[in-house]
Amino acid sequence: MRTKVLSAIAAGLLLLSACGQGDESEDSTTPPPSVAAQDAKSSSLDDITVDGKIGKKPEVSFEAPLVMDKTEKKVLEQGTGDKIADGEQVTAQMTLVSGTTGKTVESSYDSDAAAGFPMDKSQISEDLYNALIDVKVGSRVMMSLNGSAQQGEASQTLVYVIDIEDAKKPLTRAEGEKADQSDNPVTVKWGDDGAPSISKPKGKKPTELETYTTIEGKGDEVKKGQSVAVKYSGWLWDDTSKTFDSNWKKDGQPFVVAPVGEAQVIDGWNEGLVGQKVGDQVVLVVPPDKGYGKQGSEPSIPGDATLIFVVDILSAQG
Repeated sequence: MRTKVLSAIAAGLLLLSACGQGDESEDSTTPPPSVAAQDAKSSSLDDITVDGKIGKKPEVSFEAPLVMDKTEKKVLEQGTGDKIADGEQVTAQMTLVSGTTGKTVESSYDSDAAAGFPMDKSQISEDLYNALIDVKVGSRVMMSLNGSAQQGEASQTLVYVIDIEDAKKPLTRAEGEKADQSDNPVTVKWGDDGAPSISKPKGKKPTELETYTTIEGKGDEVKKGQSVAVKYSGWLWDDTSKTFDSNWKKDGQPFVVAPVGEAQVIDGWNEGLVGQKVGDQVVLVVPPDKGYGKQGSEPSIPGDATLIFVVDILSAQG
């Protein structure tokens, strides 16, 4: 399943946001390998052979165990596309191999669904960022990283083979026709930069998740399992005078929900984003059981809070 691939990668490379429900990932380069360096039979990316054409699951071989004390990268095959730039959304096939056993842990090729992530150091590790920045689309890149292949397992040297399929700038805000808001419990207004504000809600708090479109985009439909980049702001139903969370601040980067439908975000996001279109702006009215429940989320979200999010869908990959 693609979820396993992304969770393995996320444990080592991707960070969680304030809207997430999981624990924060540890720095994957910090823990030492569980196999001692003196017991290693391989100690460099040069000791690794990668066979197979780009577009097919690679065959990775080396004499195990492999132990490397620092992160390294190597471009195995140079692509012919544009160079990956800061802020772009990357689509890539990723294969993860255990340095301890030499066996493949997971590969996105097995599920025929590429991974997607932003070139943004606030959301991915600096190691992954540095391995891919300025590399051409179509390239195959190998990198090593010390961490755990699966949560709870011992640390080891991990090998990633990354086949870069695409890289593109996401939208900076929702783009499309403004929709009729007469049925919405809140009215959305926009600043010059696209940042939303909302009116006080009308009517009773809903007991089910409600979704309203305020801007109708023309992009592809968001599908379960994709990596979706968004801009968002969130308010309490009981107090819309200020946001409790937003990435519309100056120079704020898009937040990536991956894999949407099963991501480590509240259920209201996983359910409400699937089926929308790239370029859409949607209002999600989230009852407590689809949000943070009875416990809330300190310090801004009390228990049993109904939440209102305005979400701009900027890209969807995978």
